[in-house]
Order: sequence, then C-alpha cells, then structure tokens
Amino acid sequence: MLSRLVDRIEGAALRTAPSAAARLMGALPSGALPALQRARFRRTLRLASERAPFYRDQFRRRGIRVDTIEHPSQLGDFFTTGDDLRTNPASAFLTGRPDTAFETTGTTSAIPKRVFFSHGELDAMGTASAAALHLLGVRENDTVLSAFDCSFWVSPAVARSALQYLGCFHVEAGKIDPQECYLHAVHYRPSIIFGEPSWLVRFAQVARASGTWPVKLLLGGGENMAETARAEVERVWQAPLYLNYGQTEAFGSLGLECRERAGYHRNDLHFLFEVDGADADGWGELTYTTLTRDVMPLIRYRASDITRLVNEPCACGLFAGRLARIRARADEMVVCGMGNVGPWVFDELLRGVIGPADEWQAVVGSDGQLDAIELSLETDGSRAVDGLVRDNLRERFPDFWKNLQMELYSLRISPVPPGSLRHGRKLRRIVDRRDQVKATAPG
Repeated sequence: MLSRLVDRIEGAALRTAPSAAARLMGALPSGALPALQRARFRRTLRLASERAPFYRDQFRRRGIRVDTIEHPSQLGDFFTTGDDLRTNPASAFLTGRPDTAFETTGTTSAIPKRVFFSHGELDAMGTASAAALHLLGVRENDTVLSAFDCSFWVSPAVARSALQYLGCFHVEAGKIDPQECYLHAVHYRPSIIFGEPSWLVRFAQVARASGTWPVKLLLGGGENMAETARAEVERVWQAPLYLNYGQTEAFGSLGLECRERAGYHRNDLHFLFEVDGADADGWGELTYTTLTRDVMPLIRYRASDITRLVNEPCACGLFAGRLARIRARADEMVVCGMGNVGPWVFDELLRGVIGPADEWQAVVGSDGQLDAIELSLETDGSRAVDGLVRDNLRERFPDFWKNLQMELYSLRISPVPPGSLRHGRKLRRIVDRRDQVKATAPG
C-alpha cells in the first residue's frame, strides 16, 4: 500500500511545477521510500528475467529464482559490468522498444558502452532533474548556458529536458573551446553555466582576463573536481559551483549536491544503491540497480567508482540520502610501494604546486625490483616543482614519505607543457603499467 501511495505522490509531483514537485517529494511518509524501492525492484527484476536474454541466461545458469528475491544483495556475487555491455549485443539487455541511444565516449576503453532509452524515460529524468535544479535556485527568469559535450553524451539531453520544465532561456553551446565560447556567451550573459569541471576552470580563466558578469551558480558534471579548482572558479564568478554525479548508463544524474555540498543527494526514487567490498569505514565500489527503466534496465551495475553511502540527515533537510564524494575509479586504486593510493592523494600532494586548471597524471611502473612512480605535471616551467612536491609529500603524507626514504619505491617528477595530457573527454589520473612491464620482460 505504501508503495502505491508513493507512486501516486510521485506521479502528481512530476505533473506539476518543479517547486511543487520538490515539496511533494519531501512530504513522503516515513518508511515509504524503502517500500517503494522494494516494489519497483521486484518489478524490474521480473521484467529483466523475462525479456532480457542476458539476465534470463545468467539467472538460470546461477539457479536464481527471481520470485524469492526481495533485495539486490540476495543475488550473491552476481553483478552487471561495463564489460558485459561491451561484449554482448544491445539486444541481450533490451526489454522494450528504444527511442534513443547514448554512448560512453571518452573513457579509457576503445570500445564504447551503448545504452538505450525511451522518450518517456528521458521525460521522467527531466522532471526529476528540474525539481533538483529548482532546489539549487534555478528559476524561470534565468538564462542557462550549457557547454556539455553533445557527442553521444546523455547530459545535454537530460539538461534540455529539465530546463523545459523550469521554463528557462537555454543556450546550448556544446563543448567548444572556452575562448570561442566566451565570445558568444558574453552577448547572452547567462546567470547559470553548465559544463565539465575541467572546462569550467578554463572558461573561468578566460572570464578572469576578459571580464565577468553576474552569475547565480555553476553546475559541473562528467568528472571529479579538486576543491582548489572549485574555489578558483567560484572566486572568478563570485558564485557557487555545484557538482552532479551521474553516468551514461544511469541516464543522467545518480546524485546532486545541495547547498551544503556535503556529498551527492541520491536519486533514491529511480535507483537502489549498494557498496560492494566496503572497508571498515564503508568505502567501496558503488553498484546500482535501475528501478524505473522499461527499455534497458540494469541489475547491480558496477559503477567502478569508490564511495560510501551516507544515510545521516543532511543539514539542508532534504529527504534523500547521500553518496560521499567519489574518491577514485575502482581501476585507479593502486597498491604499490608508495602505499594504497588514489587520485585524491595526488590532488592533495599537488595543492599549491600547480594551478587549478593544470592537469596531472601518475604512471606506476617498475624500475628493476622497485615500483616507480612518474608524476607528470602540466607547468609553464617557471617553478621548481620537484622540490615543492617532495616537501608536500613529507609534510602531508609522512607514511608515504617514509616508504620513499626506505626505498620501497622511486618518485620522478616530470614537468610537461600545458595542455599536453588531456586528449579526450576524460583523463585517467593513475595508470598502473606494472603488468605490461612483466608481460614484456624476457624469460
């Protein structure tokens, strides 16, 4: 009964204005959300097992009786992975007729993941996103500039769907050079700016040199962002920058920061979240199950991101739980002579050494018997970065410094020209090449 009640509340909310939708969803009775998630999960599981060959075959082979499953955790060691989407035809996952498709371009794999949706699913995600953007302060009289990459990427489509419900004036620039974009944007003077974090940093540099205008807020999505870079963008525009967390496979937003910026508020109405392999503090790999998809549902999909679930109430008062800020990609967590390291370690190590717009990449290789880390930093060559990095290592990470002093690994700092590291949408921050070295070694 509770799940049917919430269905009716949600249906009413999504047919009304974003402001009313936010109030209605905040009025959910206690215990209603778990009941709704359970009902939607069981429906999704039945749909996938009956119509999607991949799930039907997997469940039969593993002896899983879907009529006995109440929660994804009862599926044991079964997960859906990105490799499953790459190596199987799309028809293996489809449960309905698709209207559109998007691809995970710009990833570290040469083979994209293709994900299919219906117009109705796009519309539903747009209404939910409109309510979330309204909570951040986006209003009908705002002018929104969107610089999200339109090449097979879902973010522009979701943004477009959300903004039509908010009634904003919307300028879709696409991901063009920030200098060129500025020449167009200055004529519209947008009060809201959307873009990838690295692009927003470059755009802020252009605006700092050429002039700014009043901006209410900025929204970044598509990659993680160091707090130093966020602070620089906010200083230039004198406006807050909020981060969205999503994936093409999720069809947009899995979570969005509120004004407290203490993690991403989860989209619990449309997804059921778990963390696999959690450590003592709850950090592990995020997995999610779609709850409202009729075309290509995903069961226990591995997001490949390291985070934890935050269920304590947020100071903003929003009913939805949170995901902690993403620490790293699962394939960028490296255990080496330095220690257990991820991108957040190097972000802190480089704080005060390189500018917020500068890129870096750490490559872990082998130097004889030792692990060898080569840290490439974009710099104009005007600073002696090697000494600064080593000073930060000693002061901020004494355990990692001790390992270096004990010669458990070697560290090489390599300055490179600005703009030389990033060649696609995403830059892989930590690359482990030790297996490649072993594979090519003689004998």
